Amino acid sequence: MKVILIGHGKTGVAFKEAVEMIFGKAENLIALTFAPGEGLEDVCNKIITASSGIPSEQILIVTDLYSGTPYNAAASLVLKGKAKDVIAGMSLPILLEIVTKMNSTSITDIVKGILQDSGTFTTALSAEMQKQEEEDDF
Repeated sequence: MKVILIGHGKTGVAFKEAVEMIFGKAENLIALTFAPGEGLEDVCNKIITASSGIPSEQILIVTDLYSGTPYNAAASLVLKGKAKDVIAGMSLPILLEIVTKMNSTSITDIVKGILQDSGTFTTALSAEMQKQEEEDDF
Protein backbone atom coordinates (compact mmCIF):
# COMPACT_ATOMS: atom_id res chain seq x y z
CA MET A 1 0.00 0.00 0.00
CA LYS A 2 1.11 3.53 -0.78
CA VAL A 3 -0.39 6.61 0.82
CA ILE A 4 -0.31 9.89 -1.06
CA LEU A 5 -0.44 13.00 1.12
CA ILE A 6 -1.51 16.24 -0.52
CA GLY A 7 -2.94 19.45 0.85
CA HIS A 8 -2.73 23.16 0.35
CA GLY A 9 0.83 24.41 0.17
CA LYS A 10 3.33 21.98 1.65
CA THR A 11 0.88 20.36 4.09
CA GLY A 12 1.59 16.85 2.80
CA VAL A 13 5.35 17.31 3.08
CA ALA A 14 5.08 18.67 6.63
CA PHE A 15 2.91 15.78 7.78
CA LYS A 16 5.25 13.22 6.22
CA GLU A 17 8.16 14.83 8.07
CA ALA A 18 6.18 14.67 11.33
CA VAL A 19 5.41 10.97 10.82
CA GLU A 20 9.09 10.32 10.11
CA MET A 21 10.07 12.06 13.36
CA ILE A 22 8.07 9.39 15.17
CA PHE A 23 8.52 6.26 13.02
CA GLY A 24 11.64 6.98 11.01
CA LYS A 25 11.78 6.80 7.21
CA ALA A 26 8.29 6.30 5.76
CA GLU A 27 8.87 4.81 2.30
CA ASN A 28 5.18 4.12 1.75
CA LEU A 29 4.16 7.76 2.19
CA ILE A 30 4.35 9.99 -0.87
CA ALA A 31 4.11 13.70 -0.09
CA LEU A 32 3.00 16.15 -2.77
CA THR A 33 2.58 19.92 -2.79
CA PHE A 34 -0.22 22.13 -4.10
CA ALA A 35 1.09 25.59 -4.94
CA PRO A 36 -0.75 28.86 -5.60
CA GLY A 37 -1.75 29.07 -9.24
CA GLU A 38 -2.11 25.32 -9.65
CA GLY A 39 -5.50 23.84 -10.40
CA LEU A 40 -7.42 20.60 -10.41
CA GLU A 41 -5.71 19.24 -13.51
CA ASP A 42 -2.25 20.00 -12.05
CA VAL A 43 -3.08 18.10 -8.87
CA CYS A 44 -4.52 15.16 -10.83
CA ASN A 45 -1.34 14.99 -12.90
CA LYS A 46 0.87 15.09 -9.78
CA ILE A 47 -1.07 12.24 -8.20
CA ILE A 48 -1.01 10.19 -11.42
CA THR A 49 2.75 10.72 -11.80
CA ALA A 50 3.43 9.87 -8.14
CA SER A 51 1.35 6.70 -8.32
CA SER A 52 2.74 5.45 -11.63
CA GLY A 53 3.43 1.73 -11.46
CA ILE A 54 1.41 1.21 -8.27
CA PRO A 55 -1.79 -0.84 -8.58
CA SER A 56 -4.76 1.49 -8.01
CA GLU A 57 -6.29 -0.76 -5.35
CA GLN A 58 -3.14 -0.20 -3.26
CA ILE A 59 -3.35 3.62 -3.28
CA LEU A 60 -4.92 5.65 -0.48
CA ILE A 61 -4.93 9.44 -0.83
CA VAL A 62 -5.14 11.68 2.23
CA THR A 63 -5.97 15.38 1.80
CA ASP A 64 -6.22 18.28 4.17
CA LEU A 65 -9.68 19.65 3.42
CA TYR A 66 -12.93 18.13 2.23
CA SER A 67 -14.05 19.72 -1.02
CA GLY A 68 -10.76 21.59 -1.55
CA THR A 69 -8.87 21.24 -4.82
CA PRO A 70 -6.60 18.39 -3.60
CA TYR A 71 -9.64 16.45 -2.36
CA ASN A 72 -11.64 17.10 -5.52
CA ALA A 73 -8.72 15.95 -7.68
CA ALA A 74 -8.23 12.82 -5.58
CA ALA A 75 -11.95 12.05 -5.58
CA SER A 76 -12.08 12.32 -9.36
CA LEU A 77 -9.20 9.85 -9.64
CA VAL A 78 -10.86 7.42 -7.21
CA LEU A 79 -14.07 7.60 -9.26
CA LYS A 80 -12.01 6.80 -12.38
CA GLY A 81 -10.48 3.76 -10.65
CA LYS A 82 -7.00 5.26 -10.34
CA ALA A 83 -6.90 4.97 -6.51
CA LYS A 84 -8.80 2.97 -3.89
CA ASP A 85 -10.08 5.81 -1.68
CA VAL A 86 -9.49 9.34 -0.41
CA ILE A 87 -9.71 10.64 3.16
CA ALA A 88 -10.15 14.34 3.93
CA GLY A 89 -9.02 15.89 7.20
CA MET A 90 -5.33 15.02 7.29
CA SER A 91 -3.97 14.98 10.83
CA LEU A 92 -1.04 13.40 12.59
CA PRO A 93 -3.20 10.94 14.58
CA ILE A 94 -4.89 9.76 11.38
CA LEU A 95 -1.55 9.30 9.63
CA LEU A 96 -0.06 7.45 12.59
CA GLU A 97 -3.03 5.07 12.53
CA ILE A 98 -2.60 4.50 8.81
CA VAL A 99 1.14 3.87 9.12
CA THR A 100 0.73 1.40 12.00
CA LYS A 101 -1.91 -0.59 10.10
CA MET A 102 -0.83 -0.28 6.47
CA ASN A 103 1.11 -3.55 6.32
CA SER A 104 -1.56 -5.68 7.98
CA THR A 105 -4.94 -4.09 7.19
CA SER A 106 -6.80 -3.38 3.96
CA ILE A 107 -7.42 0.17 2.81
CA THR A 108 -11.16 -0.43 3.22
CA ASP A 109 -10.73 -1.46 6.86
CA ILE A 110 -8.29 1.37 7.59
CA VAL A 111 -10.77 3.91 6.22
CA LYS A 112 -13.64 2.37 8.22
CA GLY A 113 -11.57 2.50 11.39
CA ILE A 114 -10.55 6.10 10.85
CA LEU A 115 -14.14 7.15 10.23
CA GLN A 116 -15.23 5.37 13.42
CA ASP A 117 -12.35 6.72 15.52
CA SER A 118 -12.07 10.23 14.12
CA GLY A 119 -13.94 11.71 17.07
CA THR A 120 -11.25 10.36 19.37
CA PHE A 121 -8.55 12.21 17.44
CA THR A 122 -9.83 15.64 18.42
CA THR A 123 -10.65 17.15 21.76
CA ALA A 124 -10.67 20.44 23.61
CA LEU A 125 -9.52 21.20 27.12
CA SER A 126 -13.01 22.43 28.06
CA ALA A 127 -14.56 19.13 26.92
CA GLU A 128 -11.98 17.11 28.85
CA MET A 129 -12.56 19.22 31.97
CA GLN A 130 -16.33 18.76 31.68
CA LYS A 131 -15.89 15.02 31.25
CA GLN A 132 -13.70 14.95 34.36
CA GLU A 133 -16.29 16.96 36.33
CA GLU A 134 -19.03 14.54 35.27
CA GLU A 135 -16.90 11.58 36.35
CA ASP A 136 -16.19 13.27 39.68
CA ASP A 137 -19.93 13.74 40.26
CA PHE A 138 -20.44 9.98 40.27
